Amino acid sequence: MKFKSYIKQKWLLSIIAVTLMIVYYLNFIQLPPAVSVELQQNYKYKLILIPLDTRPPCQKMVVDAGKMAGVQIITPPSEIMDYYTKEGDTKKIQKWLMDNIDKSDGVIVSIDQLLHGGLLASRESGTKQDESQILLKFMRDLKTKAKDKPIYAFNVLPRITPPPTLESDSKKMIKISRLIDEISIFENEDDIKLLADLKEDIKQEDLDIYLDLFRRNTALNKELINLAKEGIITKLVIGQDDGEDFGIPNMEKKSLVNYVHSLGISNDVVMITKGADEVALSLLANFVQTKTNYQPKVYVEYNDEKAMRTVMPFMAGSVGSTVEEKLVMANAKKVNSPQEAGLILYVFIGNDENMSTQRQSALKIKKYLEQGKKVALVDLSKHFSANEVLFPTLLKEDVPINELTSYAGWNTASNSIGTALANAVIYKAIRPTFNTTNDMLAVEYNRLNINYERFLEDYYYLKEVIDVMNITLKNHGYENVNDLDMEHNYIWMNKLLQSDMQKRANQLNNSEVFKMPFKVQTPEGVFDLTIRNLQVDVFFPWPRTFEVYLDVRLNLCRLNN
Repeated sequence: MKFKSYIKQKWLLSIIAVTLMIVYYLNFIQLPPAVSVELQQNYKYKLILIPLDTRPPCQKMVVDAGKMAGVQIITPPSEIMDYYTKEGDTKKIQKWLMDNIDKSDGVIVSIDQLLHGGLLASRESGTKQDESQILLKFMRDLKTKAKDKPIYAFNVLPRITPPPTLESDSKKMIKISRLIDEISIFENEDDIKLLADLKEDIKQEDLDIYLDLFRRNTALNKELINLAKEGIITKLVIGQDDGEDFGIPNMEKKSLVNYVHSLGISNDVVMITKGADEVALSLLANFVQTKTNYQPKVYVEYNDEKAMRTVMPFMAGSVGSTVEEKLVMANAKKVNSPQEAGLILYVFIGNDENMSTQRQSALKIKKYLEQGKKVALVDLSKHFSANEVLFPTLLKEDVPINELTSYAGWNTASNSIGTALANAVIYKAIRPTFNTTNDMLAVEYNRLNINYERFLEDYYYLKEVIDVMNITLKNHGYENVNDLDMEHNYIWMNKLLQSDMQKRANQLNNSEVFKMPFKVQTPEGVFDLTIRNLQVDVFFPWPRTFEVYLDVRLNLCRLNN
C-alpha cells in the first residue's frame, strides 16, 4: 500500500511539474519574437515646479508627465522642501526660485508652498497680513526677472476641517461651518437657534481663529487675482480641497467667483475649481497647449445616466460639474458625438447598484479603441471598492489597455478627472510635434509608464493592497496607520509593500491584455510594438499608508514581423 501511495504521489507531482512547465512556456517563452527598443529621453523645454508638497501626485506625477511632453521639470532640492508634518523652508525656496527662473522657460508655483511650506503647513498657520504682503512683492519681483516667461500659480482654499491646534470639538466646529453657509442661503430659524447653541459649546477664541483663517485666505486670493489681472501671474488657479455641500469654504469660493466676474477676468487667466493635488499637472497641460496651440475636442460619456449627478465623497458638487470645470481648465471644446471628438473622456462612477454597467462599459471602450479613438478613462468607486471599479472587467473582456490614452482612479473625483484629462491633453498636444522615430516612441513609452503606474496604484494598491497593509499593522499592534514608527515598522512595511505590489505587477504582466501588441506610425513606417517584463519599485514616501511612491519599469519592444 505504501509503495502504491508513493507511486501515486510521484505521478501527481510529475503531472503538476509538467503543468507548471506548460504554463511557464505559454506565458514567458512562447511569445512572439521581439527586439527591445532603445530610446533617448529628449527635452524641448524646462519648467520649474514649486509643488504643493512632496507627495507623488503633487510632484512625481508632474515630472513623469513632463517627460511625455518633452518638458524637463525642475524642482527645488529635497533638503529645503517639506516632509510630512515638517514644513518647507519658504525663504530658501523663494531664493532658489529667484536664482533659477532665468534657466527655465517658465514656472508652476504653489502659493501654499511659497508662503507656508506646503499644504499641511497652510492648514496649521493660516496667512498673516505681513507675510502676504512680502509674498505679493516677491511675485512682482519674480515677474521682473522672468520677463516674458509664464508664471502659473495656484492656491488652495482651507478645508472645512479646523486646524488640529484648536482645542474645541472639531465636529462641532464643522457643524457650525455648515450651518453658517446654510443659514446664509435658507435663513431657517431652527438652524439659527442650533447655531447659537453650538457656539455656546466651543471657545470663542477658537471660533475667531477658525473664521479668521478664511477671511485672511480670501483677502490673499483677491490680491493674487489682482496680480493675474495685471499680468504678473500668467494664469492663477484657486482650488477647493476636500469639499462638502455646505460650509464656509463654499462661501469663500462663491465670494471669489463673484470677485473674478466683477473684474471681467476670463477663465484662461483665473480659474476657480474643485481639487488641489492635480492642479499642477493641469497647469503643465496648459503650458504644453500654449506651446502647441492645441485645443482638444472632447466627447464626454458616462457609464449610466445617474453618474454625472452623483456627488462623490469629499466633493462640493456633482461629478458632472467637476467634469465641466476640468474641461474649462483644459480650454476644451465639448462636442456631441464620438465622431466629432479628438478625445473621448469616459467617466465610470461605480457603486453597489450599477455593477451591471461594468461589462457594457468595457465593451464600449474596447469598441472605441478598435476604431482608433483616443480614450481617457476615469475609473472611480463611490465606496473606494475594488468590486465597483471597471479595471478588472477591462482585463476580463480583453480590452487593449495598452492603447488607452490615459487612466486615473485615485482619491477624489476631481483628482482623477483632472489627472486623466491633463495627461490625455498633454499626449494629444505634443504627439504631432515630434518628427523622429525616437521621440515618437518615447512619447508612447512615457504614456505607458504613466498608465501602468496608475493601474498599479489606483487599482491594485488603493483598492486592494492598502487594506492588507493596514490590517497587518493593526494585527501587530499599530493602530495609527497615519503615523508609522520610522525605527520599528517603516522598513518592515516597505518590504512587505514591495513584495505584495510586485506580485500584483506579475499578475498584470501575465495577463492577455498586457501582451497585446499595438501599432505606432513613425517616419520609418508602422511599428508593431509590445511591452514586456513589468517591474515595480514602491515605498511609502511619508510615514503613513495613505499613498505610495511607485516607479514602473517595463520593456518596450518591436515585434519581428
